[in-house]
Amino acid sequence: MVRRPDVVRTGIAVAALCLLGTPNVALAADKTEEGFVSLFDGKTLNGWHLMNGATFVVEDGVIKHDVGRGWLRSDKQYADCIVRLEFRFMKPGQDGGVFLRAVKEGKDWPDRKYEVQCENSARMATIFGAKHDLNVELVKKVLKPVGEWNEYDIKIVGPSIEVRLNGELVATSNSADALQRGYLGLQGENGSHEYRNFRIKDLSK
Repeated sequence: MVRRPDVVRTGIAVAALCLLGTPNVALAADKTEEGFVSLFDGKTLNGWHLMNGATFVVEDGVIKHDVGRGWLRSDKQYADCIVRLEFRFMKPGQDGGVFLRAVKEGKDWPDRKYEVQCENSARMATIFGAKHDLNVELVKKVLKPVGEWNEYDIKIVGPSIEVRLNGELVATSNSADALQRGYLGLQGENGSHEYRNFRIKDLSK
């Protein structure tokens, strides 16, 4: 038979653990995403524009692209920011990219922009439009296979770009000084991709 004081003490201990443990996890999660704003509502392309015949669609809570060219452009322009998004390749060797500080003008894609390559090949995480360093071996190690979700964390401040793939710093540049401000975008180059959890932290003053 369990005495009532023991039951009371046990209940207090459990409650204390809940109070001490659970909020810490929540606070850590909140701190990680502090200041970020979602750019995709999971249902529509509100806040985005289909450019140059792009064929991006929303299905099953994700942004999908399978065939065609063109690009998906953000409604607003950004200068300094951190962009986070999840993506996955639906087939081997799929070509795409994340545009930063892009202009509107261009035939298939912006004539001027910085692009972080989103291709499951040796070009993965390459920074086009700026001199950069790319850790190819680390990219191979952390890139997840077809059908699994990867995450990009891309920070651009002034001339500096840092690209993290699944938490690892894989590419850097200090040469992004030609473009000061522009649109975010996703490239459509006949690649089969899916995207979700697209969010941004605007660092511009």
